[in-house]
Amino acid sequence: MSLPSVSIILVNLNGVHHFEKLFESLREIDYPGDLLEVVMVDNASVDGSLEWLDKHAPDARTVQCRQNHGFAGGVNVGVEASNGEVLVFLNTDMRVEPQWLRELVAPIVAGEAECTSSMTLSWDGKVVNFGGSAMNFHGIGWQVGMDDPDIDRYRKPCDTLFACGGSMAIPREVYDDAGRFDEEFFAYYEDVDLGFRLWVLGYRVMYVPSSLAYHHHMSTSRRIDVHKIRLLQMRNPLWVVYKNYEESVLNRVLPATLLVHQKRMHYVLALDDVGYRIDARDARGRGRMHQTMLKMRASKRSVGIPPPAKADMLAISDFTGLLDAMSVKRREIQARRKRPDAEIVKMFRIPFWAVEHHPEFSHMIRGLMDAFRLHEIFGTREVVVDPRVASDR
Repeated sequence: MSLPSVSIILVNLNGVHHFEKLFESLREIDYPGDLLEVVMVDNASVDGSLEWLDKHAPDARTVQCRQNHGFAGGVNVGVEASNGEVLVFLNTDMRVEPQWLRELVAPIVAGEAECTSSMTLSWDGKVVNFGGSAMNFHGIGWQVGMDDPDIDRYRKPCDTLFACGGSMAIPREVYDDAGRFDEEFFAYYEDVDLGFRLWVLGYRVMYVPSSLAYHHHMSTSRRIDVHKIRLLQMRNPLWVVYKNYEESVLNRVLPATLLVHQKRMHYVLALDDVGYRIDARDARGRGRMHQTMLKMRASKRSVGIPPPAKADMLAISDFTGLLDAMSVKRREIQARRKRPDAEIVKMFRIPFWAVEHHPEFSHMIRGLMDAFRLHEIFGTREVVVDPRVASDR
């Protein structure tokens, strides 16, 4: 069976310090050179990335962007500049084994799947970074096996909900047919969204542990303000939920999802109810002195909004502000649906993962489960506190 031509697409933002190990490993790939191209999209880096590429990787096709398009937009820029039959997306803070690419495209060539994802280990190879995927009902994705030193547990290939965007392969025609990464996501959860969508449209996503890469986890993100990351990580799951669930499921999941979002925002606001509950003291006199005391108390309770809470508010604002555009995307996806959610949600693994560790959060998840009959959709009542249990499923 002949091998397809492949375009390895990399998106860079001030990641020159990763290039030496990355390109060293790419040069060792066991794949015909005449079927392989490397496309580097630079998101307006200022760290000398372009100069390094020009000097040390002249064979790579470099696309210089004047602004940061994020990961989703950057990948799509690279797709436009590439020629391969199969598109391979790889993070710049990776290094790969020589058989990484052959193994990654093998199920696609054999017709076993339309999208594949590698096993990813930590940079030192001691723990798992990605051993498959999982998701809870309100759109929070999980990398199965994260930080598990028992690597052998993840050696078996299997269907998976989504491919990790850090090391994945997909035929160009499938990527285009599915609508590509949604550039409104900018970064985070664009791969979760695409994976869910691929299953809805009748395609298959497969985890391929024989394709092996090593990852400097979060090396780019840790240099960005945490509240900026939180905005994306709170907003984008809302879009995953809204775009991809079928209508009968969405009508029950979306209200519960928004209530979860509100509760998580409540935690970062550190709200208490002191002075907000009507009690016996409110029946006392209403003289001028009483009114003055009420104003003084109110002024003391007024506080600024913490940046994480503001990020959560902006996430809701973005969600509602782009609802018209997302509604168009939703209608297009649902009109082409080939697989019911009843088949897809089996791959969620941890639909009732309680992402916050506050004692009452799990209780709230159970309440939402009963109020919206979510257990009927997902076939379980198990509330999971530690997502690592997804490794056992």
